[in-house]
Amino acid sequence: MKTILSSLLVGLGLGLPALAEPPRLEINFETDSFADQAIEQGPVRVVASYDPIDYAAAEVGDNLRYELFYNGELKLSVSATAAAVAGLELIDLDSNGTPEVVVETFTGGAHCCLAITTYTWQADQFNPVYFAYLDGGGGRFEDLNGDGLMEFVTLDNAFFYSFSSYAGSYPPSVILTYEDGQYRDTTAQFIADLESVVEGMHQTLNDPDFIARGDRNGVLAGYVAQNIRLDNYKAAWQFMLGHYDRQSDWGLQIYADNGEVAQSYPDFPTALYGFLKELGYLDASGVPQPGVDRSPVVADRDQAL
Repeated sequence: MKTILSSLLVGLGLGLPALAEPPRLEINFETDSFADQAIEQGPVRVVASYDPIDYAAAEVGDNLRYELFYNGELKLSVSATAAAVAGLELIDLDSNGTPEVVVETFTGGAHCCLAITTYTWQADQFNPVYFAYLDGGGGRFEDLNGDGLMEFVTLDNAFFYSFSSYAGSYPPSVILTYEDGQYRDTTAQFIADLESVVEGMHQTLNDPDFIARGDRNGVLAGYVAQNIRLDNYKAAWQFMLGHYDRQSDWGLQIYADNGEVAQSYPDFPTALYGFLKELGYLDASGVPQPGVDRSPVVADRDQAL
């Protein structure tokens, strides 16, 4: 499945495979208003209507509406805001013969924000699973191990801006497996994929143009986390100690909601150690957790927003 904002993932070595396109409605900056456009597969049908946002209006409301049908019967109606980019797709994520409905909407803004919702037909209704906003180009669906269950391959968005600019950040992988209407964080199971990203991190750290920008710490943070998934924490930490930018103070201060400094760190390794513990890559005692759950799934739509 091709997500709306996939260019960053391609650049980070998570490029899209050449797959037959499933039924999809796609909205872009050139899409005019339309009503009741439909896609369907098996018993599932999606009917959507869209109007471009009028930014001159006093109030901007939901401009994308879609209805989900099962065996010709309307089961769910939803409205959402789509800032010129959106996608609605039918794709069978668990190979059970009934496709899931995957809806992507872009809210606008630099590097942000892509909302993804998956609807699964279960217990005579469409049950939604919401992702928190994804900043890094969304992700891709692919059956990585050929078991008939799709993986959603994405990045840990917490690493963007934490120790460098957005462009200088290189987040670790997050891989979710879809089954029985739920996503599970199975990142640590996909060794080859993780190692491929580590190689990309090495190449970036050896790029003279990148080094000149002074963003090494943004890559090294992701490098250590990625190697925790690979059960290679000690060696990765030693590598980081030998290569980090001692002049950068990015990420050494943590700010509270009121804008005041809540915590300060003396250097990047100390800040990174605290950051990895906060996210669960290290437990409270500093022990690596390769199976840490970094799924972006949230409980309800309000949390996704």
